[in-house]
Amino acid sequence: MKIYIHIGLMVLGFCLMLSGFAAARFLRARRSWLRIHRTLGTAGASSILLGFIAAFLMVALFGGKHFAFFHARLGMAAVMMSLLTPALGQLQFTLKSRAKVIRTWHRRSGAITLVLIALAIISGIIRAGILPVNLHF
Repeated sequence: MKIYIHIGLMVLGFCLMLSGFAAARFLRARRSWLRIHRTLGTAGASSILLGFIAAFLMVALFGGKHFAFFHARLGMAAVMMSLLTPALGQLQFTLKSRAKVIRTWHRRSGAITLVLIALAIISGIIRAGILPVNLHF
């Protein structure tokens, strides 16, 4: 049951952050694009963080080792990036003299975050045995 909470929160977080990206990319003509972008990005990052907490508690309850697998380490990188990205987005409004540079890094980190989350989801599906992959080199 607990794994479904983790899965659901991570997939929801990815969808919200992807929607936030889409809002920034395609809704610029609307006055409300920034509010929509911020809301979706923050909600997505919150969902990712809650999904991480659910996974951490699940591993602790079942007596496993934290970050013992590639999926867990990849997921941790995705969590850190999902927290960094909205922080950079907000920072550009705080440090106005550095806004252009920070905005560039916010955009880059957003793209990296989406890729990391997608890879973490795929590696989790493989780890759970839902998508069997036999790699023999």
